This record gives sequence, C-alpha cells and structure tokens, in this order.
Amino acid sequence: MPCHTASLAAQFVYYRVPHANRPAAALAVQQMQAVLTQQWPGLQTQLMRRADVAGLAEVAEDTWMEIYAHPEGVSPLIAQAIAAQASALPTGLIGVRHVETFEPLTTPLTTHTA
Repeated sequence: MPCHTASLAAQFVYYRVPHANRPAAALAVQQMQAVLTQQWPGLQTQLMRRADVAGLAEVAEDTWMEIYAHPEGVSPLIAQAIAAQASALPTGLIGVRHVETFEPLTTPLTTHTA
C-alpha cells in the first residue's frame, strides 16, 4: 500500500508564556485542544513546556509547545481549525505562535560524495 507522506503531517506550535500567565494560558490552551479533539475525532493533542530552562528563576517566561497529530495526518482543514481556535485565545496571554509542520521521512537519505 503506498504511503502518502503529506497526509501524515503533524503540526508543532511553539511560543513563549510569561510566568504570570501560566495558569490562565494552560487552561485556555487545554480548553482549545478539547474543542479541537471534539471537532476532529482521532486528533491527538499535547501541551508541553521546555524542560531545560523551566526551573531557572531568572527566566521570566517559559517556551511551550502544542503538538497535533491524527492517524490520517493533520490535513489543511484541521490546520485551519487549529489556527481559528488559536486566534480566539485572549490577546496577550501567550506570545507569537510559530507553526511548523513535519511529515515522516519515508525514503532513505542518500549521501552525496564529491
């Protein structure tokens, strides 16, 4: 059976959250993800925080990452729904969202020699 890598795409979204906003941001993002999983059966979501600086007192904000995956891939329609839900988050709660989409590497990498 052929593999269509574009349909197996997963989406990763990262941004900064000021420490003062952590409780409200976590609640808002988790509620957003709950709505998305209801709208898109099979959608898997995660909310993560960068671990290597999380405990440093001198850092005033955390880096968070949302991860979205679906057995059939994160389609353009699902990506649009994620963006629409994110646009409804309260202004100033989180920093600028950076969205990246990755797909499985299905062909072996070749090495080029000079």
